[in-house]
Amino acid sequence: MNNIEPFDVVIVGGTVVTPEGTRRADIGIRGETIAAVEPDLSQMAAKNVVSAVDRIVLPGAIDSHVHCRTWTDHSDEIGDSHRSAAFGGVTTAITQIRAPIDMAPSDAIEHFIDLGSRTSVIDFGLHTIVRPEHDLDKEIPKLMVLGSASVKFFMSYKDMGIMMPDNLLLRGLGLIRDAGGLAMVHAEDGEMIGHLIAGSRAAGKTAISDFAAAEPAAAEDLGTIRALTYAAVMDCPLYVLHMTTSGAIRALREAQKAGQRAWGETCPKYLTLTNDDLIARGPLAKVGPPLRTAFDNDSLWQALSDATLSVVASDHAPRDRESLTETTDIFAEPYGAPGTETLLPIMFDEMVSRRGLDPAELAAVLSSNPAKIYGLYPKKGAIQVGSDADLVIIDPKRTETIQARTQHTGATYSLYENRSVTGWPTHSFLRGRALLVDGSLAQEPGYGSYLPRKAENLMQLAPGQKAT
Repeated sequence: MNNIEPFDVVIVGGTVVTPEGTRRADIGIRGETIAAVEPDLSQMAAKNVVSAVDRIVLPGAIDSHVHCRTWTDHSDEIGDSHRSAAFGGVTTAITQIRAPIDMAPSDAIEHFIDLGSRTSVIDFGLHTIVRPEHDLDKEIPKLMVLGSASVKFFMSYKDMGIMMPDNLLLRGLGLIRDAGGLAMVHAEDGEMIGHLIAGSRAAGKTAISDFAAAEPAAAEDLGTIRALTYAAVMDCPLYVLHMTTSGAIRALREAQKAGQRAWGETCPKYLTLTNDDLIARGPLAKVGPPLRTAFDNDSLWQALSDATLSVVASDHAPRDRESLTETTDIFAEPYGAPGTETLLPIMFDEMVSRRGLDPAELAAVLSSNPAKIYGLYPKKGAIQVGSDADLVIIDPKRTETIQARTQHTGATYSLYENRSVTGWPTHSFLRGRALLVDGSLAQEPGYGSYLPRKAENLMQLAPGQKAT
């Protein structure tokens, strides 16, 4: 035993979620990677021993849908959003980068590789949002070389100038297919929404209660069907972001049954909140797509259960504004809300504490599934020998109250203000080093590394496949 190289860290006594299942085990770390996952490592030499007795140890959460200030009005710079994520047990984020009209997307990605590498406290990847003005033929191959192998198209927000017309969407899908990448869509029908908003404004219907009818579930249903149809015709793999409606879920489920390479994501807000929360909270709860109904919530939970949906991500889109409860024109208010810091606490509370689900199901939708789909597995997303030692320790009995004043984002509000959650991240590790220690950050900006994602590593999870 004396001839065996000591571990740098041993985490002892925890209930550990591994690819083989949830079990009591110890974790030995050497350098940046996991060196052992065994029933008892307590007698092994180690420089540092961390107790996880009565705790649950998950692979570090991967928030695969995060926004920051990209020549936009978001309140967080990339380093700010990643710092906020770290306080919530996230060890890797994939942030969406939107270049302005007059900047090439590849130049924007290079800018944020540099900025993120200097300011991020967690590891990060980058998705690219393309606009109608961008040279898709030139840029999409460049993005693949830069490691941004997932490219996003908006099918809505025509008034913002970012909605992709059908001819360019089809062109983009073909280019992504040829490059081996993954297309991502915000799947709402922008023409329908634009028409309905214009009609609502013309009729003087601009109150908070008028929002749902002008951005209806039917627009998302149609957008999803169109996106799936276009992707099938172009033979391009498709990832549908932030799904909210039962109709869109039905369309995705049928496409998967037909053999289409299509995956779906939802967010905590669409699993737990409804349009009633918009009415109660006002413009701060205006998100896109909108909050829906309890029936839609139930459909999303069923879709997570049967693996129609593979990922839960935050869609963190923070704004620095007052907590308004009234507005004269709901359509003039910005979309978006913070959420990366509450992603893991809300989902642990909902899935494990309230619904009694196995923590392995939580680890799948927050870690292993996004790692497999987005080309990070097995480096990320698993507690197994050889993987990065990215870990988060949860106290399953600790109850905390979420409040905006204790969050670490530039946003001044939370959709979960005063909500009590049971199950709280107390410690985390990123590449073997302590990141979160009893609620305090142990690393400085710049510790995080950029994760270039190659096309050949994408889509390791079959659509509709349950975690194994």
